[in-house]
Amino acid sequence: MQQPENPRFKDSSDDKSRLDLILAIKQRVTTIWCQGVVIKNSTFDNYIVVDFETTGLAPGYRPIEIAWLEFDENFCEINSVESLINPQMPIEPGAEKVHGISDAMVKDAPTLDDFITVQHADKFRNSNVLVVAHNAKFDYPMFAPFCGQATQLCTMNLGRKIYPAAPSFKLAVLAKICGVNKVPTHRALDDVETCFALLKHFSQSKSLSINELIELEQAFDPDAVMPFGKHKGTKIADLPKDYAVWLIDTLDKDDWVARQLRNTPDLYI
Repeated sequence: MQQPENPRFKDSSDDKSRLDLILAIKQRVTTIWCQGVVIKNSTFDNYIVVDFETTGLAPGYRPIEIAWLEFDENFCEINSVESLINPQMPIEPGAEKVHGISDAMVKDAPTLDDFITVQHADKFRNSNVLVVAHNAKFDYPMFAPFCGQATQLCTMNLGRKIYPAAPSFKLAVLAKICGVNKVPTHRALDDVETCFALLKHFSQSKSLSINELIELEQAFDPDAVMPFGKHKGTKIADLPKDYAVWLIDTLDKDDWVARQLRNTPDLYI
């Protein structure tokens, strides 16, 4: 049973108007650009929530655990899978303290390629896949190469749009705010199930379809503010143009600030 949403973050007419404004701005754009692909009222062959645990956060990290949950466009669960993964490199001690997975535990596990292409018959190779994850820029690059075509949807970015006053946009914090009866544990399947419950909550509580959630996550938010740097606290729409251009060139293309800038009206970047 889903727990009640934190009353601090209950819907109000102002909140609904803000989301309607974000979507209305997006609807004035004739196409949605997502991962370099033009999307128009998208339909997908597969809808997947995915999560990885990894060897660490340093460049070159590799997965040591994967879980995914497949669902349909009505948010009905189809199946879920999980497996430890042999990264063929040592796990950082700091990472092991977080997720509790050791080198010994993954020694006899399949590689990621074997798990997806052999054990699961490369099932996404010829599919158009919606890949949902929390902080998707971390998980998406590890999963997308196994898809024919992939589009990411980030529940962390959706949280920023729907609950801009939240104290944090971590999975555990948003789950608590939304009364989701799932607890992330830094193990892949638990985190996938929490992410999926959060996604369903966003859809049901705001009456948004899967395509509207994609639009919302990609859309320009007129109230979004810089979370870092010398212009911290400034609305992204009000950033000096030279600084906005520098950010576009500097940030990872999937960083939510960069994506906001690419969709900001009148910046002409």
